[in-house]
Order: sequence, then structure tokens, then C-alpha cells
Amino acid sequence: MMLLCCLKQHKVREAKDSMAGIYFRGTGNTKYCVEQFLRCYGENAKAFSIEDKQAVLQIQKHSQIILGYPIQYSNLTKIMSDFILQNKQL
Repeated sequence: MMLLCCLKQHKVREAKDSMAGIYFRGTGNTKYCVEQFLRCYGENAKAFSIEDKQAVLQIQKHSQIILGYPIQYSNLTKIMSDFILQNKQL
């Protein structure tokens, strides 16, 4: 998927709207993956942890959001699920 993103980078940039990556990380792998995805998307796209107070502001500010999170027993982690439910009005 990362390779596909990088190969289509020029097409994505032409139709680009503002994007932010919001992630929860356990070991750092999710942060890395979200940052690499956003790097393919464009220089101005940035990643924010759900633990960062800027995350909610970034969701309000950007029209496209990428959510990144580790899978726990084939499920969404509780902390990410709680974050989504607490901010569903956004």
C-alpha cells in the first residue's frame, strides 16, 4: 500500500485538499507508517498523536483525516475507540 501511495503521489497532489494524520501508537510503528503515508501525500501534511491536544484542533482544521492505530486481537484498540466516540461531533 505504501508503494502504491508513492507511485500515485503526483496524482494525489493535483487533487489535494488539506490532510492530517491522527494516530495512536504503542511501539512507534503506527506513527512511522502514518508519517510515511503523509510524506507520500505532500510536504505540508503532518501527523499528530491522539494524546496531543493539537489532535482535535487538527481534525477541525483539515478536511481529510488519516487515522492510524495498532490492531489488538483483530480489533480497534480501546483508546482509539474512546477517542473517536469522544470526538464524533467533529
